[in-house]
Amino acid sequence: MEALPEGTLKSIEEVFGDRLKRRSPEGAGSASDGALASVFPTSAEEVVLLSRTAERYSVPLVALGAETHPKTPLKEGKILVRFDLMRGLRLPDSDEPWAEAEPGALWLELDNHLRVRGRGLTVYPTSAPRATVGGWLAQDGLGVGSFEYGWLRENVLSADVVLPGGERQTVRGDEVRSFVGPESGRAIVVGARLRTRRAEDDIPCALAFGGPEALLDAVASVFHEGVPLWHLAFLSSEMARIRGLGEEHLLFGAYPGERDEVVEKALQQIASSAGGRLLASADAYRAWGERFFPIAPSRPTPILSDRTFVPVAGVATFLKSRPHKAVQGTVARSKEVLLLAFDPGEAEPAT
Repeated sequence: MEALPEGTLKSIEEVFGDRLKRRSPEGAGSASDGALASVFPTSAEEVVLLSRTAERYSVPLVALGAETHPKTPLKEGKILVRFDLMRGLRLPDSDEPWAEAEPGALWLELDNHLRVRGRGLTVYPTSAPRATVGGWLAQDGLGVGSFEYGWLRENVLSADVVLPGGERQTVRGDEVRSFVGPESGRAIVVGARLRTRRAEDDIPCALAFGGPEALLDAVASVFHEGVPLWHLAFLSSEMARIRGLGEEHLLFGAYPGERDEVVEKALQQIASSAGGRLLASADAYRAWGERFFPIAPSRPTPILSDRTFVPVAGVATFLKSRPHKAVQGTVARSKEVLLLAFDPGEAEPAT
């Protein structure tokens, strides 16, 4: 592998000093593999300077998140931009429905700050304890809250991005996908304004079923009956077992407390008609508390055997074809489902 051009190295070191890290053998086997160096900016202005320098010497920049997403091959000779030092948050003084975050901020940290004020993010990833704001913005996806609020891109009010060559722009809503992500690779996110919701009284719920057909009948009934949930997800029996939540398939979620009477009545009817049971409040809270597994700060990210989006009607086929996999599904209001499947040994908690 060729060395980093000396002119580039000197130009970057003038700005970043010891925040420029040359490649090391420890990077092998990760997204750092093949990188010439890593740079740790502290501000959007530094990202602009870095982008101008990289453009001048024709060196590609790659923004690196927490690496919770399946890895994709990256261009040799790149410089990695790491946002460990850009984790700032800004919340409104009033009850306005937004929050701002720098790209290195963790989704769970941001949501926790909002919860103190009785608010929360409309959507955040199931990898929230480790995933960064910039990393998930670059990927898009479905997450916690997608049953009511849809894809992440539908909940980005605006994003501040730096284009190759150093131009800085503010893009809004669906425009974000035209500037960042695997397909475009054009820009680096340096900040985002995200939609929030009132969330001081969310209530978890959970239902248990003996088989995948009953589970999917219940999901279909939730849509048919228009049950006003905020979040809806499910675990295969194998994933439930690994999480210590029993041996049945679980359907779980959460909803605002003001909807309690309507939601509880609807879920009781759905459980009865699908041959399942509505779990007690304590068990529902246990299921809700495990919504982030298997992404945890203290454990390596398990290797996915499958990560796919399917319509609700295709979930039963997926589960039947992988009877020994640990599967979790996240359901969106569009009737799309994000399915993550693991080999049980990958997802087993440490002993």
